[in-house]
Amino acid sequence: MASFAQFAAAPLAAMALAALVPGAAKATVGLHVGSVHSPSKNFNNFNPGIYYRHDAGWTAGAYHNSLRKLSVYGGYTWERSVFALTVGGATGYGHGVQLLLVPSIRLFTVQGVSARVAYIPRVEKRIGAHVLHLMLEY
Repeated sequence: MASFAQFAAAPLAAMALAALVPGAAKATVGLHVGSVHSPSKNFNNFNPGIYYRHDAGWTAGAYHNSLRKLSVYGGYTWERSVFALTVGGATGYGHGVQLLLVPSIRLFTVQGVSARVAYIPRVEKRIGAHVLHLMLEY
């Protein structure tokens, strides 16, 4: 298992870069929590991780993936109301950098903390299950 320093390197680097940008806009920091896979097979459903999304949309993160490996990803997130779509690339799945195309919806916000659920569709020979993934955003 990766150390916390390895695990958090990408989003922390993104946060540091954003802090250096003059007039930097508000950002979102999120925590990856867990997933539900269908069919479940032998996938890991505990997927702790962290991500950073700049107000301009640039996104970077890292998490313990469904194959029990470290994944690091980067991309761009478009948001409209409660809906979001993140497009980019992710490592850790044995295919080099894998395309990341993840729609999500913000369910609710309580005292500045939002719950968000993402849907990752099954893609034959790449993703062996449909996935619902829970995140918390600040």
